[in-house]
Amino acid sequence: MSSGEIGSMHSPVFLIGTQRSGTTLLCRMLTAHPDVFIKNELPVRSVFTEGASREDIERNIGHFVKKQYGEDIPALLQKEGKKIWGLKDPELTRYLEPLKQFLPEARFIVITRDPRAVVNSYMENKWGLGTNAYTGAQRWREEVEEQLAFEAELPDKVLRLRYEDLVFDQQESLEKVCDFLGIAFEQSMMDYADQKAFVIKSRENRHTFRAPDPALTKKWRSKLSDHQVRVIDSIARRAMENTGYQAEAEPYSVPAWMAAWYRLHQAVVGELQIQYRWRVQHWRRILRARLKPTTHSSG
Repeated sequence: MSSGEIGSMHSPVFLIGTQRSGTTLLCRMLTAHPDVFIKNELPVRSVFTEGASREDIERNIGHFVKKQYGEDIPALLQKEGKKIWGLKDPELTRYLEPLKQFLPEARFIVITRDPRAVVNSYMENKWGLGTNAYTGAQRWREEVEEQLAFEAELPDKVLRLRYEDLVFDQQESLEKVCDFLGIAFEQSMMDYADQKAFVIKSRENRHTFRAPDPALTKKWRSKLSDHQVRVIDSIARRAMENTGYQAEAEPYSVPAWMAAWYRLHQAVVGELQIQYRWRVQHWRRILRARLKPTTHSSG
């Protein structure tokens, strides 16, 4: 679809993917389109309450949109001159069934990334909670298999992209997304780093505030050991094949004792990280309270 041609627009749009798969990058690119606003993450467990209807879910999303931007979804769209709204959150894979309530209008974009890059990023991030090659690969495989099953069930409503294609073939990938959503491709999507950001900058998403860096797609090669790659490939091999990734290690079966050690490692290290974060937050609150200026009424 060329610029200026607009088909039947679809809204809402749900961006789905594992953690560290490029969902924030795609969110920024899409929201740089003059017609699109995508909310970047929120407390999903407060949105998808048990038995929540479509109206409940949309109202809950609107609550967090208003909390952050001071406007509910319709008012924000009107203020920004946009027509399509959506939500991006890596936890949405757990809520695909309730999201079906937004059909037939809704569209789902699933982005996948090489599991070796994803697992390496899990391990490098402070919120990784003890993730290792074994537990990280399991997590990637389980989530991707759920996404693939959802795509197979609703092939006309789901578009799957690869992070690597989005980085190396940015315009072609974004044109495909625009066709899928029934909107015209806009150059502003390519220049997303220069557009208004509806995303709060943090250590985890800092790369989305500049042009995509192709080096990030291969960073795992210098970070992971041969054994870690062999473990990831062995666990994720079938899901990798179904999403266009090539396993490089020979087939390998992780011994039961090693699998048990990996699970114990994540449980122990993860708990230590949780306790550390809790204590840091606790002392920060105490420090802020002590440094807070006090006011004295004049008598």
